[in-house]
Formats: sequence, C-alpha cells, structure tokens
Amino acid sequence: MKSISTVLGTAVFLSSLSAQAAIDTANYRYQAYFDNALYSRCVSKPSELSARQRIDWARNEGVITANAANWGKEYKYYPVIDYYDKSIFSICSYEVTPSSAATLEQYKQMAHRSELGGRCVYRPDPNPLYERIDWAILNGKISNNAGLWGRYNGYYPVIDLFTERLAGVCRFGR
Repeated sequence: MKSISTVLGTAVFLSSLSAQAAIDTANYRYQAYFDNALYSRCVSKPSELSARQRIDWARNEGVITANAANWGKEYKYYPVIDYYDKSIFSICSYEVTPSSAATLEQYKQMAHRSELGGRCVYRPDPNPLYERIDWAILNGKISNNAGLWGRYNGYYPVIDLFTERLAGVCRFGR
C-alpha cells in the first residue's frame, strides 16, 4: 500500500513539473508588447551582457524556448524572473533606441495622421508586413515598442525609398 501512494505522489510531482511549459516565441513577443507598450512594467535597462545572460539562463532552465531566446536577443527583450518561483514576471526591452528611431508615441501619432489624411488606401495582407516591421526595428527606423505596437494593432511603417526614413504608418488588413 505504501508503494502505491509513493508512486502516486511521484506521478503528481512529475506532472506538476511538466505543467509549466516553456514560453514560445509568439507568447514571449506578446508578453513583451504588453509589458513594454501597454503597462510600462519595465523601469530599468540592464547592460546587454546582463540581459543576454538572463535570456540564456531562462532558456537553459526551460522557462523559454530556444526560438524565444533567439528572438529576445535579436530584438533586445529579456525576461524578468521571479526570485522565488522562477516564473516570468515581465519581458522588458534592453534596447537603447537610436535618436533617429520613431518612439511608440511618434509611431502612434503618425498612424493617426496617416489615417486622417487618407494616405493609406491599400490594405495589404499582414504576413509580409511583419517582415517590414522587423526590418524597420533592426535598421533603427522605429523602436522595439513601436514595432510591437504595430504588430498587435495592425500598423506597418512606410519607409521612403530615397531617404530611407519613416514617411508614414498605415493600417493593414486583418
């Protein structure tokens, strides 16, 4: 009888360990959007080395997937881990935004102005536009937070072909 209760106890313990699955890229990106662009849960920026170490720790501990870790490093978002239960409290940006990159507020204003001015008449499919948003972030045209806001609210950057600057922000079809 004692062996049956031991086996059941072990099974319950092991199932509780596997219940906390690693956060994948889509969920990591989604939480980064909410923590940075909406709720402002992030108050300080660690050094890039420290942020990358946090990302590696979370990946090695199975808190996030390898793809989420790669996305975090590429777009500069690190997890803030709870000291006691090792869960992710928030996902914050460690990006130092170039002064030429549009901030979240500037991006939102441009989106509003573009819609009022009737500039955005074409509503393209969103899939290739995610690549445009990523390109704009990686090339310092818009901040990470502006890019995440654009992704989740359906707005993409219009980059001028000749000056390679942000010319407008348009809504895409969803």
